[in-house]
Amino acid sequence: MRKKGAHWNHKMKLVLRELEGKMQRDSILGPNPSDDVWPKPDQVEAWTAERRRQRTGGQYCSSAAQTGYQSKEEQKRKNFVRDVLVQVAKSAAFALATVALIQGVVKVLPDSVTVSSSVGGRELPIYCVETDKKQVALSFDAAWGNEDTGRILEILKKHDVKVTFFMTGGWVESYPDDVKAILAAGD
Repeated sequence: MRKKGAHWNHKMKLVLRELEGKMQRDSILGPNPSDDVWPKPDQVEAWTAERRRQRTGGQYCSSAAQTGYQSKEEQKRKNFVRDVLVQVAKSAAFALATVALIQGVVKVLPDSVTVSSSVGGRELPIYCVETDKKQVALSFDAAWGNEDTGRILEILKKHDVKVTFFMTGGWVESYPDDVKAILAAGD
C-alpha cells in the first residue's frame, strides 16, 4: 500500500529544486532566452522515470507493498485490531482525565463552599452543618432584654470562645451600645 501524498511530496521537492536552480542561474547570469521552455524535456523524462520507480516498490512505498500483498481478510483484521487499540487508548485517556478532574474537585471544592440559608432573600440562621470535624457552633439570639449581654461577653472572652449573635432589628435599635460591644468583642 502506497503512502498517500508521498509521490506528490517528492514531485514538489523536484519542482522546487528546479525553480531554485533556475532562480540562482538567472540571478548570476541573467535570463537565458533558451530557458523559455520549462520544464525541459530531459527533466520531464527524469520525473517520469522517478514515477515509474515509485510504482514498482521504491523507497516511498509502504512495507505492505514490499512484503507482498495482503488478503482483504488480513487487512480487515489488522484494521479492526488497530481501531480497537485506538478506542481503548481513547477510553483510557478519558478515564484518566475524569479521575484527575474528580480528584481536583474533591481537594479544592470543600475549601471554597460556604453554607447559607435564606428564604425570600432573608438570611436565616444555620442550625446544622454536616462535617467530619468534632466541633460545635454556639449562638445567642438577642431579641429581648440586655441584662446578661455584658456578663456573656466577659465569660466568652475569658475562655476565648467564639460565638454568633443573632439580633433582631428592634433589639439593635433599643440597645446600640450592646451592639457596639458585641462587635468590638468579635475582633
